[in-house]
Amino acid sequence: MAGGAARGGLSALLARTSLDPAMYPVATNVLAALITILYVKAVMEFGTFIRIKFNVPELSRKFVHLAACSFVVFWPLFDPGHWGWRLNVTVPCVMSLRLIYKGAILKDPEDEDVRSMSRTSSPSELLYGPLQMTGIMCYVGVTKFMTDTGIIIMGAFVGDWLAALVGLQYGKHKYRVPLGGEKSIEGTIGCVLGTMGGIWLYSYMCGLEFIGWRMLVVYGVTSAVVEGCALNNYDNLLLAVAMEMSAKRLPGYVFR
Repeated sequence: MAGGAARGGLSALLARTSLDPAMYPVATNVLAALITILYVKAVMEFGTFIRIKFNVPELSRKFVHLAACSFVVFWPLFDPGHWGWRLNVTVPCVMSLRLIYKGAILKDPEDEDVRSMSRTSSPSELLYGPLQMTGIMCYVGVTKFMTDTGIIIMGAFVGDWLAALVGLQYGKHKYRVPLGGEKSIEGTIGCVLGTMGGIWLYSYMCGLEFIGWRMLVVYGVTSAVVEGCALNNYDNLLLAVAMEMSAKRLPGYVFR
């Protein structure tokens, strides 16, 4: 399914209440970009609150992770008839530069971004998972805007988020693959369900056609396998590549 004109869920509400259809396309896209900036500002502040409140860096880190992949719900606010729809990647582009500066140049372990987006308050961690995530957001926002593939890629990161959360709280049956990190069966099940839920929810919010339960399960299992086997510092990148390849190839095999 390609991008559709229909809008669903929260995105429809935002579109009706925030943007005037009579506005010039460039103004619409600039305003939509400003809304995403305010959204990310609120996310970072709340991530800091979570870190201070619970003193568990992984919770704030995964909250920011979930909020980042959810940037797709703002896609319907942009006017695809004007080149300015590419402003949907304004925040990830700026954040990529910010992560490089703080991770490779500033290297301050007490920096709020470092403490909220890393496991061990090591600035170099920003150059792995977080930077990969913002880079993927830029790629998806420019090349997969309002498409199934973009939704499938970002939906898989909901599964990645839920896998970490479930594994942290309930993971008792551990396993490890060569070169990968320690995982849990409970977390892997969470990844399947999170991916399915993420793809369904993002499709609905963007007003895209439902891909069907069979493909939803296939993508859920695919993301769980990749998440369970991926190299520690490159799991985000490998997950995005695997889900894009799956979106291109798996439907043909499943529906033969």
